[in-house]
Amino acid sequence: MSNQRYRRLQAHTAAGSSSRTYGHAITLARHGQTAWNREGRYQGRSDPPLCKEGIDEAVLLAAQLRGAGIGSIIASPLCRAQQTAQIIATELSIGPPKTDPRLAEIAFGAWEGLTQSEVKVRWPELLQGWKHAPETVRFPGGENLQEARLRLRAFLADQALQQESNAATTLVITHTGLIRMAILEARLASSSLFRKICVAPASRHRFMLRKAVGNWDPVIELVDDSPGAWP
Repeated sequence: MSNQRYRRLQAHTAAGSSSRTYGHAITLARHGQTAWNREGRYQGRSDPPLCKEGIDEAVLLAAQLRGAGIGSIIASPLCRAQQTAQIIATELSIGPPKTDPRLAEIAFGAWEGLTQSEVKVRWPELLQGWKHAPETVRFPGGENLQEARLRLRAFLADQALQQESNAATTLVITHTGLIRMAILEARLASSSLFRKICVAPASRHRFMLRKAVGNWDPVIELVDDSPGAWP
């Protein structure tokens, strides 16, 4: 599967492709809150469940999605995403959510479970790098942004290949890191802008995946965004 950078639809046309294109609507939504969110702890691959507020947020998100043409749900394997997905599936009478491990949050490694103040004591220079040049950081015992971005690209490419034109919208329940990456991909932006994107709990972000017939690489377009998401 190609890991080349996504290109806008116009780029395909400029390259001389006159092939028709087909598209598939996909909505990425963040899970509801957990107690660790409220305490300001890095979660990553750690698996705290939704707190009461997070459950309420998932129910509200389901209400907001009613009538949006959601036909299927795919979720990160982490508990907070699975709970959010199941609540929405139940509220909207959709079949059981599927799971894709590529949708898991960025692995923060040794930072997981710690607050920023606690991280600052042990990794002050790395924390400064994370704040000012996030694309340069590898988390101790975890991954870096490029690795997370590549698995998101692989997931989106598979979705573009598998879905038919005008099919029902796919709802993807995932995490802040992966949604930020999707917005960067749609805007052809550098990972250096990663931390400037705001992704609120249970927020939703609509995209269109387009694929030119005879062209392997999909195009991801941001259809709309939650208020304040992009700086």
